Amino acid sequence: MTVQPALHRQHCSVAAPTQLWLDADGRLASVPGGTGSSSAAGGGWFTGLLHGDTRMLCRAEVRVNGMEPEPATVEAEAGGVLRVRGLVRGIPGPTEDPAVELLQIWTVTPGVVRHSLHLATSLESLDVEIEIQLAADFTDMAAIRLSRFRDPAEPFSADDSTLRWRDGGRTLTVAAPGSVAAGERLVWRGTAGRGRPFEAEWQAVLADSDDAVVAARPPAARRVRAEPSGALGLLLDNALDDLAGLRLATRKLPDAPFLAAGAPWYFTLFGRDSLWAARMLLPLDAGLAAGTLRTLAAFQGTRHDLGAAEEPGKILHELRSKELVLESQGLRLPPVYYGAVDSTPLWLCLLAELGQAGLDDATVRSLLPSAAHAVEWLLAAGGAPGSPNGGFLSYQDATGHGLSNQGWKDSGDAMQFRDGRQADGPIALAEVQGYAYQAAVDTADLFDAYGEPGGQALRDFAEALQQNFRERFWVEDYGGPFPAMALDGHGEPLDIPGSNMGHLLGTGILDASEARLVADRLLSPELFSGYGVHTISRRAAGFWPFSYHCGSVWSHDTAIAVRGLLAEGFLAEARTIAEGLLSASGAFGHRLPELFAGITAEEAGHAVPYPASCHPQAWSSASAVVIAQAMGVGF
Repeated sequence: MTVQPALHRQHCSVAAPTQLWLDADGRLASVPGGTGSSSAAGGGWFTGLLHGDTRMLCRAEVRVNGMEPEPATVEAEAGGVLRVRGLVRGIPGPTEDPAVELLQIWTVTPGVVRHSLHLATSLESLDVEIEIQLAADFTDMAAIRLSRFRDPAEPFSADDSTLRWRDGGRTLTVAAPGSVAAGERLVWRGTAGRGRPFEAEWQAVLADSDDAVVAARPPAARRVRAEPSGALGLLLDNALDDLAGLRLATRKLPDAPFLAAGAPWYFTLFGRDSLWAARMLLPLDAGLAAGTLRTLAAFQGTRHDLGAAEEPGKILHELRSKELVLESQGLRLPPVYYGAVDSTPLWLCLLAELGQAGLDDATVRSLLPSAAHAVEWLLAAGGAPGSPNGGFLSYQDATGHGLSNQGWKDSGDAMQFRDGRQADGPIALAEVQGYAYQAAVDTADLFDAYGEPGGQALRDFAEALQQNFRERFWVEDYGGPFPAMALDGHGEPLDIPGSNMGHLLGTGILDASEARLVADRLLSPELFSGYGVHTISRRAAGFWPFSYHCGSVWSHDTAIAVRGLLAEGFLAEARTIAEGLLSASGAFGHRLPELFAGITAEEAGHAVPYPASCHPQAWSSASAVVIAQAMGVGF
């Protein structure tokens, strides 16, 4: 099994569909150990300029008078800017102090990246030569995840102002008038002196005519009634800036924005991720909710296609421009893939919430036919208590090369029993039944409000689901009763607590006493690390703090529990967990990554990174809004 490249020390700037990734010292350099197709990332990291699902530029190595600047600081600024400051120690000055500083400013906008260089010196006069060595490799994202990189490609065109590379429909153009030299280099020469800096700039234009996604319009102005300060204010400001860089649209509906799931691997439309992020951000941006709903409705399933897991009325899992192949995981997913059991009920939940908010009546009305199709899927997928799936929404990959787990915990080992045994499918997830219950009840109210039929059938479905859930999912251990994470294919409940139960809060599927039991269990030492909620109990045989889904802490997962606690009226409990997440964010530059290690606050004075964690991640950044709500901020 190949270990994914580490990301926790990388610096990134995103302006979807474009990304810039620099190493820990602010360099855009080749992967250690070579760039060939079979070479592994010896240092466990990658850098580059990426657009869509492709790394285009893999090298932009900077030298001043033949010397590489020694790194000093890397700082991120709002608007997609990274500032890299370094010292050129090989140029002597009149004292022992460094005499030359190079400030590099990277500015990322959709499809265009500018690189400005400002050289300052304490010397009265210095002849300067700044050289940048470039290389382009057009490596697919899936290959980067396996640390397999293509050899650099030759430009197909070059003159004294531009270098151009092409790979199919993907193009990279580097423009630096008067500075392009032989050998894919940019060279500037001049003179600097005290108070007279030397400056240079070039830009890269990236495009992919075959990509399924494009840049979206800028976000709506945020509405915050109580502007927070301190750590919370920093987290919220950073989160909103990161989210602005994740906005995408599809070529099919360019006026319907949604959030890319996250950088670098999930820089596209994901059903559940985009929906959850839009739900958390609804108080700030109803337009994002409307765009997300419209985009997903445009790709709603219309037929039965086993390979794509498509079914009529079903909402997709992910959208890409071509097939996604991840050999290490045995995955081969078509460009439009529907292998998610939760996207459809979550879509209905968001539509109902948009309707309840009364902020976009036209969009809600236009999507009622899509809602009717989604309801048909929901009722058919849920079945009846006596049906083969036991009356629950369940999943099982039928292809052998799709996702074996099709909830948000989608890694192959995510569903396990107390003793570490893996659950067999078809699997019915606890949280999905909660989503389905809320979707049914809220959509019934929505249909009634708009004079649409079908409300009673949905209420009957919800009532049966709630009773069936109460009878089948609740188990008990030394700490008392709790809802199992899932039922396996034999109807056996997974007998270890997991964070999934937090998603049930606020859905309505629990009564008041059951919600109290869940709240208490979430705050127990076996699940609450002090920084967030473990994905699985610390008492599980398969618990490991660096496991992707079996012991780590996910920012959005914890925030969903906070959101549910608030909805159930457990304000003190919600604040306790929210304060844990806020404390954790301090270890990540007042940002929340996709996930972090399940090391407790007692074991470490700050949250410990999960090295391969993506950042920014849409639902993780959106979690800042939930944290703020738990701490009394009004939107």
